[in-house]
Amino acid sequence: MSDSSRTNSAKTEAVPPTDTLYGSGVSPGIVIGKAVVVGTSIVSVREYEVAPEKVEGEVLRFGSALARARAELVELCDRARQSGDQELVDILEMQVMITADGMIEEEVSGRIRRHRRNAGYLLKNYIDEFCERLARVGNSLFAERTSDIQDLAVRILRKLVGGESNDLSKLPERCILIAHDFSPSDTAGMDRKNVVAFVTSMGSRTSHTAIMARALGIPAVVGVGEGLVMVVDGDELVVDGNRGMVIVSPDAATLVRYRERIGQEAAWRAKIEASAMLPAETRDGFHVSVAANVELAEEVGRLGSMHHAGIGLFRTEFLFVKGGGISDEESQYATYRRVTEAIRPYSVIFRTLDIGGDKFLSHLDVPVEMNPFLGMRAIRFCLHREDIFRNQLRAILRASAHGKVRVLFPMITTVDELRSTLAILDDVKADLERRGIPHNPDLDVGIMIEVPAAAMIADKLAPYVDFFSIGTNDLVQYTMAVDRSNPDISYLYQPGHPSIIRLLERVVRAANEQGRWVGICGEMAAEPLYLPLILGLGINELSMSPVAIPIIKDLVRDINMLEAQDLVAQAMDCASADEVTALCREFVSRIAPELFQE
Repeated sequence: MSDSSRTNSAKTEAVPPTDTLYGSGVSPGIVIGKAVVVGTSIVSVREYEVAPEKVEGEVLRFGSALARARAELVELCDRARQSGDQELVDILEMQVMITADGMIEEEVSGRIRRHRRNAGYLLKNYIDEFCERLARVGNSLFAERTSDIQDLAVRILRKLVGGESNDLSKLPERCILIAHDFSPSDTAGMDRKNVVAFVTSMGSRTSHTAIMARALGIPAVVGVGEGLVMVVDGDELVVDGNRGMVIVSPDAATLVRYRERIGQEAAWRAKIEASAMLPAETRDGFHVSVAANVELAEEVGRLGSMHHAGIGLFRTEFLFVKGGGISDEESQYATYRRVTEAIRPYSVIFRTLDIGGDKFLSHLDVPVEMNPFLGMRAIRFCLHREDIFRNQLRAILRASAHGKVRVLFPMITTVDELRSTLAILDDVKADLERRGIPHNPDLDVGIMIEVPAAAMIADKLAPYVDFFSIGTNDLVQYTMAVDRSNPDISYLYQPGHPSIIRLLERVVRAANEQGRWVGICGEMAAEPLYLPLILGLGINELSMSPVAIPIIKDLVRDINMLEAQDLVAQAMDCASADEVTALCREFVSRIAPELFQE
């Protein structure tokens, strides 16, 4: 399990071996293997002055390095496409686009001419500024994509100053790769058949390392911190991706214990896979819809056939990131239609643009904000830029003629805000009707509940919509006033805190009183530890990363709703997240002991 409360709870169990490192388990599973330490990809760049008569030569040198980096990226992208690695293809395509659109070349060349400094130094400065702005967007998914931009900079810098990338094309059997972090460049040519786990000192659930590990189906622990320097080539390691633990040089007794756990887990996972197509229904007949969170159209293909699941959250903002600017109505419609048709007969929920004033939309001249998480983002941005919003609504509505489409509005805070949003939606529908353009005028409309204010007035918001989708990631951060990416205070990111449980209960009660259904699309939906609480609250739909679907569906079938509702009553009376976690752990350990083996 991946959240901080799970990691913290692991520390309070039987005392682990002395040389145990803790991080975030971002891809589940347990393996034993030998460490292979991968060197840093950081390129050292010194500053020096360029003589006036050599400035144009420096500009040409930079242009040549950029062209060679672009050619290399195109080759890597083709290789990734042939291997079927769509996640890597998407990242490399974005890097190719950035090198080809002229932005970097124009900006760095201009700085060389103005400041008469070397290209490498000015490129690094520019990329650092670019990533700083991106990190301030107010969208954690975008902020974490800065590593892909930094990776591109490293590739160009290597063409300027020399040096080779990490060669991971030939690796020993059953190796565990250890690094500060892994970039797309590192993994593009990796010998994947011999890698059994990743461990990094930095990273998060949405980092490239985490995405790659889940795609390969191998354990990963990230965010281990400086303690990772103790690991050297050849060290025997136990990597526990369930608990976010790495045991260095385990003793004989520890190895015996973990080999038993690996065998037990393998049998358990085989059982889960064998029943993956069964419905998610509790022992006493409560049916739960389990759906997938999706960022890219290419991910949709196997969802229905593999998991019998629809899409509970399609993050449309990634269409804009991939394109480098505002996508027009036709290109959006083409994507939404492709997704809608691919997921039939299941439904898809398109969340409208959840973005702030970032560099990808720089031509809109949206100013950098001091506190973007409290600024012009999500529905606020869309209401500010109705032209963009109307284009997206038209595209979504047109796609609704081809399957079961729902629309979801993010970061709704007030009733007035929701009324304004729905007025625009109605106006777009009327325009399509007048022009005879096919669409579903009665498609379901929902709002994200991710701001405490919205949770508190859920009863006032419910009459205007068909459903609520609770974004627990932001709801926890806003309620607890914590930035979970800040390691000094990340311990306060507590999905199990009584305040969160009480807000969730309030939202579900308000929805049920007016006949609305409620889903969860944050990470809490994929967290087995909290599943009994979520079911006991009466949540109707759980939307999560596709990799988590089989485990969650299997666990749902082991739960009795009356017992889950009793758990909620106990949790509502708790005073701390630790108390709630202990209750949930006891509950899940009883029905699925494989998740908490000692």
